[in-house]
Amino acid sequence: MIFLKNTLFLAKQTKITSALVVINIGWFFISRILDVRGFMPFHENEFLIDWGADVSQLTFAGQYWRMFTNLFMHISFTHLALNMLALWSVGSILEKLIPPFAFLGIYLLSGLFGSLASDIATINHNVISCGASGAILGIITALLAFSLINRANITEMPIKSIVVSLILTAGLGLLPTIDNMAHIGGAATGFILGAIVTFCLRTFNYPSKLTIIIVSLVFIMAMIILYLGYLHYQIPGVFYD
Repeated sequence: MIFLKNTLFLAKQTKITSALVVINIGWFFISRILDVRGFMPFHENEFLIDWGADVSQLTFAGQYWRMFTNLFMHISFTHLALNMLALWSVGSILEKLIPPFAFLGIYLLSGLFGSLASDIATINHNVISCGASGAILGIITALLAFSLINRANITEMPIKSIVVSLILTAGLGLLPTIDNMAHIGGAATGFILGAIVTFCLRTFNYPSKLTIIIVSLVFIMAMIILYLGYLHYQIPGVFYD
Protein backbone atom coordinates (compact mmCIF):
# COMPACT_ATOMS: atom_id res chain seq x y z
CA MET A 1 0.00 0.00 0.00
CA ILE A 2 2.83 2.38 0.87
CA PHE A 3 4.56 1.50 -2.42
CA LEU A 4 1.39 2.36 -4.34
CA LYS A 5 1.04 5.70 -2.57
CA ASN A 6 4.68 6.56 -3.26
CA THR A 7 4.27 5.59 -6.92
CA LEU A 8 1.15 7.75 -7.30
CA PHE A 9 2.89 10.67 -5.61
CA LEU A 10 5.89 10.38 -7.94
CA ALA A 11 3.57 10.11 -10.96
CA LYS A 12 1.94 13.41 -9.99
CA GLN A 13 5.37 15.03 -9.74
CA THR A 14 6.48 13.69 -13.14
CA LYS A 15 3.36 13.82 -15.28
CA ILE A 16 5.07 13.72 -18.69
CA THR A 17 7.30 10.77 -17.84
CA SER A 18 4.31 8.92 -16.38
CA ALA A 19 2.20 9.71 -19.44
CA LEU A 20 4.92 8.44 -21.80
CA VAL A 21 5.22 5.20 -19.83
CA VAL A 22 1.44 4.71 -19.87
CA ILE A 23 1.23 5.45 -23.61
CA ASN A 24 4.00 2.98 -24.43
CA ILE A 25 2.51 0.22 -22.28
CA GLY A 26 -1.01 0.91 -23.53
CA TRP A 27 0.06 0.91 -27.18
CA PHE A 28 1.94 -2.37 -26.70
CA PHE A 29 -1.12 -4.24 -25.42
CA ILE A 30 -3.85 -2.45 -27.41
CA SER A 31 -2.09 -3.04 -30.73
CA ARG A 32 -1.77 -6.74 -29.96
CA ILE A 33 -5.35 -7.05 -28.79
CA LEU A 34 -6.54 -5.45 -32.02
CA ASP A 35 -4.10 -7.44 -34.17
CA VAL A 36 -3.28 -10.98 -33.00
CA ARG A 37 -0.30 -11.15 -35.36
CA GLY A 38 1.58 -9.45 -32.55
CA PHE A 39 1.49 -12.78 -30.68
CA MET A 40 2.54 -14.83 -33.72
CA PRO A 41 6.35 -15.09 -34.20
CA PHE A 42 6.03 -15.88 -37.93
CA HIS A 43 3.93 -12.76 -38.54
CA GLU A 44 5.80 -10.46 -36.18
CA ASN A 45 7.56 -8.46 -38.91
CA GLU A 46 4.31 -7.79 -40.76
CA PHE A 47 2.68 -6.71 -37.52
CA LEU A 48 5.48 -4.31 -36.59
CA ILE A 49 5.58 -2.69 -40.03
CA ASP A 50 1.79 -2.30 -40.25
CA TRP A 51 1.66 -0.69 -36.82
CA GLY A 52 4.38 1.88 -37.43
CA ALA A 53 7.86 0.36 -37.15
CA ASP A 54 10.60 2.23 -39.01
CA VAL A 55 11.88 0.79 -42.29
CA SER A 56 14.25 3.14 -44.10
CA GLN A 57 12.98 2.38 -47.61
CA LEU A 58 9.40 3.12 -46.59
CA THR A 59 10.33 6.16 -44.53
CA PHE A 60 12.39 7.84 -47.25
CA ALA A 61 9.72 6.98 -49.78
CA GLY A 62 7.46 9.45 -48.01
CA GLN A 63 6.23 7.69 -44.87
CA TYR A 64 8.10 10.05 -42.54
CA TRP A 65 5.62 9.43 -39.73
CA ARG A 66 7.40 6.10 -39.13
CA MET A 67 10.29 8.00 -37.52
CA PHE A 68 7.78 9.00 -34.83
CA THR A 69 5.45 6.00 -34.51
CA ASN A 70 8.32 3.54 -34.15
CA LEU A 71 9.19 5.20 -30.83
CA PHE A 72 6.07 3.61 -29.33
CA MET A 73 6.50 0.14 -30.86
CA HIS A 74 8.29 -2.62 -28.93
CA ILE A 75 9.16 -6.10 -30.11
CA SER A 76 8.54 -7.97 -26.86
CA PHE A 77 7.38 -7.42 -23.30
CA THR A 78 11.01 -7.66 -22.12
CA HIS A 79 12.00 -4.95 -24.61
CA LEU A 80 9.16 -2.77 -23.35
CA ALA A 81 9.87 -3.40 -19.66
CA LEU A 82 13.57 -2.54 -19.91
CA ASN A 83 12.90 0.66 -21.82
CA MET A 84 10.12 1.80 -19.49
CA LEU A 85 12.26 1.10 -16.42
CA ALA A 86 15.03 3.26 -17.88
CA LEU A 87 12.59 6.00 -18.87
CA TRP A 88 10.97 6.07 -15.44
CA SER A 89 14.22 6.08 -13.49
CA VAL A 90 15.92 8.84 -15.51
CA GLY A 91 12.93 10.79 -16.78
CA SER A 92 11.57 11.30 -13.27
CA ILE A 93 14.82 13.08 -12.38
CA LEU A 94 15.23 15.31 -15.44
CA GLU A 95 11.58 16.33 -15.63
CA LYS A 96 11.88 18.03 -12.23
CA LEU A 97 14.88 20.05 -13.37
CA ILE A 98 13.75 21.59 -16.67
CA PRO A 99 10.47 23.00 -18.09
CA PRO A 100 7.91 20.33 -19.16
CA PHE A 101 7.92 21.46 -22.80
CA ALA A 102 11.70 21.23 -22.92
CA PHE A 103 11.64 17.74 -21.46
CA LEU A 104 9.07 16.50 -23.98
CA GLY A 105 10.94 18.22 -26.82
CA ILE A 106 14.22 16.52 -25.88
CA TYR A 107 12.50 13.14 -25.68
CA LEU A 108 10.75 13.38 -29.04
CA LEU A 109 13.59 15.04 -30.98
CA SER A 110 16.13 12.57 -29.62
CA GLY A 111 13.88 9.76 -30.79
CA LEU A 112 13.34 11.37 -34.20
CA PHE A 113 17.03 11.99 -34.84
CA GLY A 114 17.80 8.50 -33.60
CA SER A 115 15.33 7.18 -36.17
CA LEU A 116 16.90 9.34 -38.88
CA ALA A 117 20.40 8.10 -38.02
CA SER A 118 19.15 4.52 -38.18
CA ASP A 119 17.42 5.13 -41.52
CA ILE A 120 20.53 6.65 -43.08
CA ALA A 121 22.70 3.78 -41.85
CA THR A 122 20.31 1.06 -43.09
CA ILE A 123 19.16 2.64 -46.36
CA ASN A 124 20.45 -0.31 -48.39
CA HIS A 125 19.30 -2.99 -45.96
CA ASN A 126 15.94 -4.41 -44.98
CA VAL A 127 15.96 -3.50 -41.29
CA ILE A 128 12.94 -3.06 -39.04
CA SER A 129 13.64 -0.60 -36.25
CA CYS A 130 11.38 0.12 -33.31
CA GLY A 131 11.55 1.08 -29.65
CA ALA A 132 12.00 4.11 -27.43
CA SER A 133 15.71 3.53 -26.78
CA GLY A 134 16.93 6.48 -28.85
CA ALA A 135 14.55 8.87 -27.09
CA ILE A 136 15.45 7.47 -23.66
CA LEU A 137 19.16 7.77 -24.33
CA GLY A 138 18.49 11.39 -25.27
CA ILE A 139 16.97 11.91 -21.83
CA ILE A 140 19.98 10.23 -20.19
CA THR A 141 22.53 12.37 -22.03
CA ALA A 142 20.45 15.52 -21.50
CA LEU A 143 20.62 14.81 -17.77
CA LEU A 144 24.35 14.28 -18.14
CA ALA A 145 24.73 17.66 -19.86
CA PHE A 146 22.62 19.35 -17.18
CA SER A 147 24.71 17.71 -14.45
CA LEU A 148 28.05 18.66 -16.00
CA ILE A 149 27.07 22.29 -16.57
CA ASN A 150 25.60 22.69 -13.07
CA ARG A 151 28.19 20.55 -11.33
CA ALA A 152 29.43 23.42 -9.17
CA ASN A 153 25.92 24.13 -7.86
CA ILE A 154 24.40 20.64 -7.81
CA THR A 155 26.98 18.29 -6.36
CA GLU A 156 24.49 15.49 -5.70
CA MET A 157 23.72 14.83 -9.38
CA PRO A 158 24.50 11.17 -10.23
CA ILE A 159 27.07 11.82 -12.96
CA LYS A 160 28.91 8.54 -12.38
CA SER A 161 25.64 6.58 -12.50
CA ILE A 162 24.69 8.26 -15.77
CA VAL A 163 28.05 7.44 -17.33
CA VAL A 164 27.76 3.81 -16.15
CA SER A 165 24.31 3.59 -17.76
CA LEU A 166 25.73 4.85 -21.05
CA ILE A 167 28.60 2.36 -20.89
CA LEU A 168 26.19 -0.52 -20.23
CA THR A 169 24.04 0.63 -23.15
CA ALA A 170 27.10 0.70 -25.39
CA GLY A 171 27.91 -2.82 -24.23
CA LEU A 172 24.44 -4.00 -25.19
CA GLY A 173 25.13 -2.53 -28.61
CA LEU A 174 27.45 -5.46 -29.25
CA LEU A 175 24.38 -7.67 -29.64
CA PRO A 176 23.45 -8.17 -33.32
CA THR A 177 19.80 -7.10 -32.89
CA ILE A 178 20.55 -3.72 -31.27
CA ASP A 179 20.08 -0.59 -33.40
CA ASN A 180 23.30 1.20 -32.51
CA MET A 181 22.78 4.13 -34.87
CA ALA A 182 19.43 4.95 -33.28
CA HIS A 183 21.18 4.92 -29.90
CA ILE A 184 24.02 7.14 -31.11
CA GLY A 185 21.70 9.60 -32.85
CA GLY A 186 19.40 9.84 -29.84
CA ALA A 187 22.24 10.20 -27.36
CA ALA A 188 24.02 12.92 -29.37
CA THR A 189 20.80 14.88 -29.89
CA GLY A 190 19.85 14.63 -26.22
CA PHE A 191 23.23 15.87 -25.05
CA ILE A 192 23.18 18.87 -27.41
CA LEU A 193 19.59 19.81 -26.53
CA GLY A 194 20.22 19.26 -22.83
CA ALA A 195 23.19 21.60 -22.97
CA ILE A 196 21.19 24.25 -24.86
CA VAL A 197 18.23 24.08 -22.47
CA THR A 198 20.53 24.20 -19.43
CA PHE A 199 22.37 27.22 -20.85
CA CYS A 200 19.06 28.98 -21.50
CA LEU A 201 17.87 28.28 -17.96
CA ARG A 202 21.06 29.79 -16.56
CA THR A 203 20.92 32.81 -18.88
CA PHE A 204 17.24 33.82 -19.07
CA ASN A 205 15.11 34.56 -16.05
CA TYR A 206 11.77 34.64 -17.82
CA PRO A 207 10.12 31.34 -18.85
CA SER A 208 8.50 33.03 -21.86
CA LYS A 209 11.89 33.72 -23.45
CA LEU A 210 13.00 30.15 -22.84
CA THR A 211 9.77 28.83 -24.35
CA ILE A 212 10.24 30.90 -27.52
CA ILE A 213 13.82 29.65 -27.88
CA ILE A 214 12.82 26.01 -27.41
CA VAL A 215 9.85 26.23 -29.79
CA SER A 216 12.09 27.79 -32.44
CA LEU A 217 14.72 25.10 -31.88
CA VAL A 218 12.14 22.32 -32.18
CA PHE A 219 10.82 23.82 -35.43
CA ILE A 220 14.31 24.18 -36.94
CA MET A 221 15.33 20.63 -36.03
CA ALA A 222 12.05 19.24 -37.38
CA MET A 223 12.73 20.99 -40.68
CA ILE A 224 16.25 19.50 -40.73
CA ILE A 225 14.77 16.02 -40.30
CA LEU A 226 12.39 16.48 -43.23
CA TYR A 227 15.10 18.03 -45.42
CA LEU A 228 17.58 15.22 -44.81
CA GLY A 229 14.86 12.72 -45.58
CA TYR A 230 14.04 14.59 -48.79
CA LEU A 231 17.70 14.49 -49.87
CA HIS A 232 17.83 10.73 -49.47
CA TYR A 233 14.58 10.36 -51.37
CA GLN A 234 16.22 12.17 -54.30
CA ILE A 235 19.17 9.74 -54.49
CA PRO A 236 18.56 7.49 -57.53
CA GLY A 237 18.84 3.73 -57.25
CA VAL A 238 18.41 3.62 -53.49
CA PHE A 239 14.86 2.40 -53.20
CA TYR A 240 13.33 -0.90 -54.12
CA ASP A 241 10.14 -1.28 -56.16
